[in-house]
Amino acid sequence: MKLEPEPVRGFRDLFGEDAELLSLVMKKAEKLAERWSFERSFLPTVERFELFAMKSGVEIERTMYVFLDKAGRKVSLRPEATASAVRAYLRLLRGRPKPLKIFTIVNVFRYDEPQYARYREFYQADFEVFGASDPFEDAELVTMLHEYYEELDLPHVIVIGSVRALRSVLEEEGVVGKEQDLVLHYVDKGLVDKALEVVASKARNPERAGEVIAKLAQWEGGEEVIEDGKRLMKEMGYSYSFEDVEEVLAYLPEDVKAVLKVKLGFARGLAYYTGLIYEVKVPGFPVSVAGGGRYDTLTEVYGWERVPATGFAIGLDRTALALKERGRAYKESPLVIVLPIAPEARKEALAVQRELASLDVRSLLLTEKKSVKKAFSYASESGARVAVVLGRKEVEKGFVSVKNLVTGEQRECRREELLDCVANALKRPLEE
Repeated sequence: MKLEPEPVRGFRDLFGEDAELLSLVMKKAEKLAERWSFERSFLPTVERFELFAMKSGVEIERTMYVFLDKAGRKVSLRPEATASAVRAYLRLLRGRPKPLKIFTIVNVFRYDEPQYARYREFYQADFEVFGASDPFEDAELVTMLHEYYEELDLPHVIVIGSVRALRSVLEEEGVVGKEQDLVLHYVDKGLVDKALEVVASKARNPERAGEVIAKLAQWEGGEEVIEDGKRLMKEMGYSYSFEDVEEVLAYLPEDVKAVLKVKLGFARGLAYYTGLIYEVKVPGFPVSVAGGGRYDTLTEVYGWERVPATGFAIGLDRTALALKERGRAYKESPLVIVLPIAPEARKEALAVQRELASLDVRSLLLTEKKSVKKAFSYASESGARVAVVLGRKEVEKGFVSVKNLVTGEQRECRREELLDCVANALKRPLEE
């Protein structure tokens, strides 16, 4: 029987440019976390089913990978990271000084229909802040997201609003719980007509509520649309007035405001959001690449004391794909390749490779025996800029030959001068 090498549907093998781009955006997220002092964490892949079922939302519940483990417990592959972060906080971090900032990179799983930019296993960089009720914290997070995509040189728009706009209307109309979450789910998916059907059947004043929700779902633009939203809410007799959005906007730097779009009837797929929400879109890319918001009551849902919290997740696969679509090729080729072209040179070549690696020089050691011609062909295909060549003569004399693979220039150096020679050889292609 021959093994079928195809991965399970919706899962992927990543190599070459795809793997390099995903690695790039992961590294950028890690650097962002370090600069803004987020503590690194690692979270389990499998969690209790109830952790997500209690308040993750219609879409998450529908697409979870759920199974019984060997002890008969109902468990799930994590479909997102925030609920896991909250569980870990409740277990280990409640006594820590607040606000507490944690960061993790996770693979997450959703049994959804595979399509472009949507997979059944994908990667997220997750940033969470516990014990922060001030909107200034939300402004910090939005600024961080802008900084991340600026560093990637990826054009982007940050859509911002508050789920409280829709939730407050629904609560005042008596639409609560799962039915409220369903309305938000439909709005998030652009299925406003379906949302209005639920409102028509459940709201105390369905015509008034339906009119407001339909208008809010359509209105977006600059900061000026907030005044339109305020007038609508007041005219229709609802209490919410977009104050949480205005407070965050007041703190944001001008360069961040330059990429903002305010969306009044905003909803996102996760049901635990309680206030400010936002997502990042890349012009021309079909889906959002990052998003987040405030979830001040999730610890209460789990039966614990109220802990205000806020955070965001970067969709690393989508961000990498958006970079690729814009022609951003990325391959971290070795700077130096070490070529032992005689059997007597192999031991010394390994010592040279270790020396380069100890200094964080990206280098590659040719380990297979090849002819001189094939060795240099391999060096050229590797993408390296410089070759360190060792043959029998070099080993006997205590020399190395250092060749610039871009210009073709080659010189002999004493073994103890290796690093200076490599550094000089690297300068030339960099200057050209």
